[in-house]
Amino acid sequence: MKLNNPKIKDDFQKQLQTFRALLKGSVMAKLSCFILIIVSLKIIYLSRDQTLEVVLLCIGILGLAYYMVKYLSLKGIKQKSYTQTSLISSITTFKSYIKKRKKYEMYFMSFWMLSLLPFAISFLESKGQAILVMICYIAAVSFFGNLAYKKMDKIIEGLESELELASYI
Repeated sequence: MKLNNPKIKDDFQKQLQTFRALLKGSVMAKLSCFILIIVSLKIIYLSRDQTLEVVLLCIGILGLAYYMVKYLSLKGIKQKSYTQTSLISSITTFKSYIKKRKKYEMYFMSFWMLSLLPFAISFLESKGQAILVMICYIAAVSFFGNLAYKKMDKIIEGLESELELASYI
């Protein structure tokens, strides 16, 4: 399909900009996961005398690293230039990527939080308080994550319908 009509070109640029914003958000998720790994390494340094805490934190780091490599990789989605057809294909791939990421995110975040539990107990000096903080953190991440995924799903659906409509013009 030729993009000779200026209106169609403007719409395509807007769609492309929206898709690139979604990609930036996914890069930020990967960066956030990397920051959690750095936080864990700092905690390992602080509790280097406590073998159990260090071992559990190392296991938590391995879990986050696996999640980051397996589910936060944007391979095959980023392209240097886009056409309408390649953008549709990239959006479909991105949608599949989001679906897998959404499915496993809370499992890995909860796993990481559980690896922090011994440190939190020693830091807060109260098991109940540490467990409450963990539950609140997991609930907040789950709530705000679901809101973000719902918003992202709406944006993706909008992009798909706009591109589908544009392909008929």
